[in-house]
Amino acid sequence: MTRMTILAAALALGTVTAALPAAAQDASATPELMKVDWYDVQLMKWAPGKAGRAHEIIEMFMKTDKELGLTGVMDFHMRTGPWDSIVALPMRGGVAEMGWANNPEGKKWDEAFAKQVGGPEKAKAIYEEFESLIARSERHVGHIDRD
Repeated sequence: MTRMTILAAALALGTVTAALPAAAQDASATPELMKVDWYDVQLMKWAPGKAGRAHEIIEMFMKTDKELGLTGVMDFHMRTGPWDSIVALPMRGGVAEMGWANNPEGKKWDEAFAKQVGGPEKAKAIYEEFESLIARSERHVGHIDRD
């Protein structure tokens, strides 16, 4: 490239970037949200011989969802790959849920689950048992396009 070409490119770039701050300061421009449904995706490898019990507990969790009118949980039983189960939980409040100190819907769910299993202490014992069934896990956030 010649020096003149480089100078012309630099000047053109400067003109474009100089206009950006003014556009960025336009308070009336509200960005459009993506048309997607967000999911908390949990990948789990069960401790040896524990998959059956884990899925029994997942069914209990799904029963609570049903009682509360919540739908959309996807529970995949994997036949290939390193994971035994992949569970996709809808983030009904969108990706903003990740920033919440407390999810108000979570408290309602915890109370309904405790009622289903016979009280908060029994619910806590089931949560602890479920955690003990997991050999390893990962969590990710993903979305499904609506259109």
